[in-house]
Amino acid sequence: MSETSRGLFYQTTDIRPPWCSKGSAVFFHHGIGTNHAIWSEWVPIIAARYPVVQFDMRGFGNSIVPDQPHLWSLQEMVDDVWDVVDAAGHHRVHLVGESFGATVVLAAALARPDRVESLRMLNGTFKGQGLGELDKWEQQFAEGSSKGWSQRMMINRFHADACSPGALAWFEREQSKTLPWVAIGLGGVLAKLNLTPQLRNLKAATAIVLPDASPFISIEHGYEFVRHVKHAQLRVVAGARHGLPFSHAKTEAQALLNSLDSLN
Repeated sequence: MSETSRGLFYQTTDIRPPWCSKGSAVFFHHGIGTNHAIWSEWVPIIAARYPVVQFDMRGFGNSIVPDQPHLWSLQEMVDDVWDVVDAAGHHRVHLVGESFGATVVLAAALARPDRVESLRMLNGTFKGQGLGELDKWEQQFAEGSSKGWSQRMMINRFHADACSPGALAWFEREQSKTLPWVAIGLGGVLAKLNLTPQLRNLKAATAIVLPDASPFISIEHGYEFVRHVKHAQLRVVAGARHGLPFSHAKTEAQALLNSLDSLN
């Protein structure tokens, strides 16, 4: 892994055969409570055809944790995206994000349309109004610290048989490392957000993928998104909760690969 001047850890993976050298890099952005390794089962599928860039979002994994108090902002997170892309040596990229990370890559695409080949949002949204569960986070942290919050998040993210026991144990272990003030700060940014006025400026090929049973993002959010972004494609995945990118990693990675190949 490498580190940018802003203290963000990232890694690049490119396992393409030498005769397959075309195609822009795919940049992956995780959400609150996770780290770059959430994409582990995606990487071998995508990196065999396209360079992959993963990173740890500010406040998570091996990346910098700002001192308290910190004024969290969407602009800072967008700047982090392009900091990592620049450090990894890419200009135009395909942006893929999950949950809060999906909202960040949407904002990044709106800010720098000249640098975006395509945009893919998984269990993410463009506005805070109507989101579930966020208003309960402070109480969950107060009652059970990060472990109590994480246990509730596991119920929100996964059906009981969504993944192997080992995968679920890893996810909960990593998620329970979340610092309360980081999660609450970023959740506050998301709750106040409304990118609706900017959506008409979104030009990149866009797909939004939603689980059918997320306690956070309703399917109506997806329908509203495509009403604003006429060229966007919406797909709803049955039998999934908010952990869709992890529980359905291989099938969603293949769907992304098919989409990238069609664009090229």
